[in-house]
Amino acid sequence: MRRRVLVAIVGVTVATVILFGVPLAFVFEKLQNEDASLRLEREAFAVALSLPEDLGSTTGSIELALSAEGVVFGLYDAGGSLIAGEGPGEADEATRRALLNEVADLETPEVRVAAVPVSVGADVVGAVRAEQSNVAGEARTGWILATIGLIGLLVIVVGAVTGYVVSGRLARPVLSLRDAAVRLGDGDFAIGVSESRVAEVDEAATALAATARRLEDLLQRERMFSSDVSHQLRTPVAGLRTAFETELQFPREDPTEVLREALEDLDRLEKTIDELLSIARRRDGGQTSLSPSELFAELEAKWGKQFAAAGRELSIDSGRGTPDVRASRSMLIHALDVLLDNALRHGGGRVGLDLELGQDSATISVSDEGEGFPSSVSIDSLFSPDPETSPGLGLPLARRLVETMGGRVNVRRSGPGPRIDIVLARADR
Repeated sequence: MRRRVLVAIVGVTVATVILFGVPLAFVFEKLQNEDASLRLEREAFAVALSLPEDLGSTTGSIELALSAEGVVFGLYDAGGSLIAGEGPGEADEATRRALLNEVADLETPEVRVAAVPVSVGADVVGAVRAEQSNVAGEARTGWILATIGLIGLLVIVVGAVTGYVVSGRLARPVLSLRDAAVRLGDGDFAIGVSESRVAEVDEAATALAATARRLEDLLQRERMFSSDVSHQLRTPVAGLRTAFETELQFPREDPTEVLREALEDLDRLEKTIDELLSIARRRDGGQTSLSPSELFAELEAKWGKQFAAAGRELSIDSGRGTPDVRASRSMLIHALDVLLDNALRHGGGRVGLDLELGQDSATISVSDEGEGFPSSVSIDSLFSPDPETSPGLGLPLARRLVETMGGRVNVRRSGPGPRIDIVLARADR
């Protein structure tokens, strides 16, 4: 790119110098010739005006001096013969035209000639011929043309230097943009391209940085989806394995019953995967007005049998008569699934799912009668997305889902009888 910009700028500069310099030199040379002819004509007229009026009777005593610029003069009578000064013996073309009452100029490679008529009254009685060497004029013209050429060359050099600087200034941000794109391809999403003050390049850098943020967000969501799927599917897969092992040890009369139950569980697994994938790719919470009573009824149907099979009591608030909350059904159910699963697997005694109303919020609480979280585990580590520091209870997933809906997750009590709250906005506020 840099070489192309440099070649383009130098090319434009050279073309400009040629398009303007050549006509300028041509016009200047023409003006120089015209100016030299006019000066020679003035010299001839000055001599013609200095001649006596009785030119015919005093030709023998007329003397025509050499001018300071090396011009020599010759005086010709009406017949075209040289009668004074220097010049050809007989009138040349310019002199003959002057004898016809014209001002004539003639130029050869060696000399420049100007001839003017000499009149007495209305009659032309002679002509003055002025002759000057072209050497001095050609030298002056050549010097001026050389100066124009040097100026043109200087302009080309300035254009080349300017092109080098401009091409470097344009190439640096483009190369920086290229390096940022390479880093992005290598997985570095921290794209930072400095401002170049070139609007198009800055717009491209901004677009690349925005693309990097979107890719990072998408990749992070896909990674979280993998983690969420592994956590959310662990319990139902273990349930399927237990059902098949039980059926093998204690087969029922109708062997298709376990298959139908397995198909129902697989349908729920498929639905769970679809919901988690949709959540992972969603940028907002997709909140709607959600009825707590319908939500609790769904959770009771989903978890009641599992708690009963484990010999545990699940007490769920009916939620009837309470106002709706602002939430996403799938996100909130998955967050509560995490809390209920932890209470079933790691808690003890009765498990409660309760609803408390505030002025602008609604709090859904999950509690049990177990020993609570180990004292060696901090509250921050419970919600850490880092698998090396997280105890693996799925609480980072629950927090992320709730925060995406604009809510928050609080550990109200971490010791004996632990309680975790999900705080959401009321839909009527």
